[in-house]
Amino acid sequence: MLAPGTAAPACWVIAFGNPQRGDDGIGPYVAERLSDTIGRMNGVVLCSLPQLDLTLLEEIQGADHLIFVDASVEALDNGLRWSPVTPELNGWAMGSHQLTPTVFLGLLHLLYQRRPTAWVLSVQGRQFDLGEGLSADARRDADRAAAQIVDWLYLHGIALDGHNNRGKGRNHG
Repeated sequence: MLAPGTAAPACWVIAFGNPQRGDDGIGPYVAERLSDTIGRMNGVVLCSLPQLDLTLLEEIQGADHLIFVDASVEALDNGLRWSPVTPELNGWAMGSHQLTPTVFLGLLHLLYQRRPTAWVLSVQGRQFDLGEGLSADARRDADRAAAQIVDWLYLHGIALDGHNNRGKGRNHG
């Protein structure tokens, strides 16, 4: 929770996945690649989780932008896809282990009347068997995803280097 009087970070990058399931660890890998760069930015928070978690809703309620990073089992053109996220609650039941970015955003809107712009950056995974480490293709695409996130932050005027950093990386989980 932010201290009273502290401005909320403008953008959260929320990377999720299970590093013990091969390419499902793409999200945490991207977060690791972004850690130093985002650590020097004002107004950006980096969060790495095994899966989306309801407990983040209160922390992110003041954000203007959300970028979710996750592995995709789908074949994607060039291995990456940016998709806008719209809030939705249909088809989700309390206690479900699968919280999607659309439902996460739907709950944020329902509970806090907040509707930040949100994107899912999907990175194509190829192998999801037990075992740590990404496949060579997934690692290449994940590195490109990290670079695209940094470009996006600068393009949208969010990434401002500075010492008074409200957006230090956080590792929830």
